Amino acid sequence: MKSVTIENHLESLTESSVIWERYTRDAKANPNRYFVFYEGKDRQYYDCRIQNFTKNYNAYDVGGKSKVLELVDKFTHEECYKLKNKLFFIDKDYEKRRLDSDVYMTPKYAVENFYVSSTAIKRILKVHFGINDDDPEFGRVLKYFNERHREFIDYLTEMNLWAICCQLNGVKIDFDLLGLKNNADNILKVKYKKLELSVEDISFYYFERKYGEKLREKSESGLEKNGRDYTAELSYFMDKKEYIRSTFANDVEEYRSCIENYFRGKQLLWFLKEFILSVENKNGGILQKQFFIDDRNIMTVFTNCADTPSVFCLSSWL
Repeated sequence: MKSVTIENHLESLTESSVIWERYTRDAKANPNRYFVFYEGKDRQYYDCRIQNFTKNYNAYDVGGKSKVLELVDKFTHEECYKLKNKLFFIDKDYEKRRLDSDVYMTPKYAVENFYVSSTAIKRILKVHFGINDDDPEFGRVLKYFNERHREFIDYLTEMNLWAICCQLNGVKIDFDLLGLKNNADNILKVKYKKLELSVEDISFYYFERKYGEKLREKSESGLEKNGRDYTAELSYFMDKKEYIRSTFANDVEEYRSCIENYFRGKQLLWFLKEFILSVENKNGGILQKQFFIDDRNIMTVFTNCADTPSVFCLSSWL
C-alpha cells in the first residue's frame, strides 16, 4: 500500500475518475463550454493556442496518455455523454500512427519537441533576447544552435531506436533507471561550440547493456518501488533481448529516417535550456542574460515561441 505523500496525493488528483467528477460538476454549471483534457502538464503549451479559436472552455490536466484514453472510452460508452464539445490531447511518444480519430496526437514525440527547432530559436532570439535577424549575434547563435542540435540528434539516435525496438517487443523502458528521463546529463554536456561526451560508447548495445545492469542491481538489492518486481522485469528483458536486437537489425529504417519525430521531448528541452545557458555572456558566450530559465519554467517562458504544427487546427472540431 502506498504511503500518503504530497507526490501521490497530487497524482491522485489526475486520476480519470477524479477528472470525470470534476467534469460532470462543471458541465452541469456551464453546459455550453468546451471541455479540454490534456496529458500531464501540456496545458502550458496548448492553452495559448486554443485561445486563438475560443476562450469559452474548461481544461483539465490528466495524469498520462492511458488516463486520457480512459476518459475517451468513458465518454464514448456512457449513454448520456457524447464527444461533441470535448477535446483530448496526447503525445505521440513512440507510436507510429494516430490512435483515435477523436483525439489530437502530436506529430512528434511530445509537445516539448516543438520548442526545439531552428524556427523556434529564431523566435526566442527576437522575442526574449531582442535581437533582429540582421544583427551579427543572431546569425552566430543560429549557426551554433543548428550545429549542436544536429549533433545532439545524431548522438542519441540509437538510444531512441533502442527504446523503440524494446517497445515494439513489449518492453517499456524506464528511463529513470538510466538517469535519462528528463535530460542527458549522464552522457554528455552541452556547450554552444561543441558537445562533450562523458561516455565512450552511446550505441544501441551500450543502452542495452546499461539497462540490464540497472535492472540486475535493483533485483539483487531486493528493493521494490510501487510494487515493482525487478527480478521479473530483468527476466522478461533478457528473454526479449534477441527479439529486440533482430528488430534493430531489420525493422528500424522507417524510424531512423524521421528520428526527430520519435526523439524524447524532455531531453530535447533540456538541450535547449543548456544551449541557452551556454550561449549567455556570463558563461563566456555571445548574449547577455535576459531572464531566468530552469527545467521547471522553460516551457512557460518560451511557449509563445514554440512551433505550432500545421495539423493543429481546431476549427473542424469547435
